[in-house]
Amino acid sequence: MARMKAEDMRTNKNQSAAVAHRWRKNGQVMEIPRAMNASVGTSYNALSSDRYVEPGDFLRFNYLQLAYSFDPAKLKKYGISQLRFSLTGNNLFCWSKYSGVDPEKSASGYSPCIDNSQTPRTRSFTFSFNIGF
Repeated sequence: MARMKAEDMRTNKNQSAAVAHRWRKNGQVMEIPRAMNASVGTSYNALSSDRYVEPGDFLRFNYLQLAYSFDPAKLKKYGISQLRFSLTGNNLFCWSKYSGVDPEKSASGYSPCIDNSQTPRTRSFTFSFNIGF
């Protein structure tokens, strides 16, 4: 859905750069049909088509935590019983050839997965410093 709306050429809203490579004259073989004025006819790009179906294969590196705890015997002379640093990262990388925002969609029942260009997942990092006396 997101790609179809970005390539439908029905309004003056922002369109994908791909529409610059649309069919323009007889004999051309292009991936995107010609643009049509909505008052004259319908936009062929706004029709459902298998042209918008893409494989959603992906590999996601979702979570990583690195931590280091110092030796309590070495900390004792400073009056510290525990010292630990840690760094956590969420939603770090997603490798995919999918052209949308996020290839991880869920279908309901027998319906296909539909990407309506939702807000992408956020990437977050957390640093922690724990000290015990």
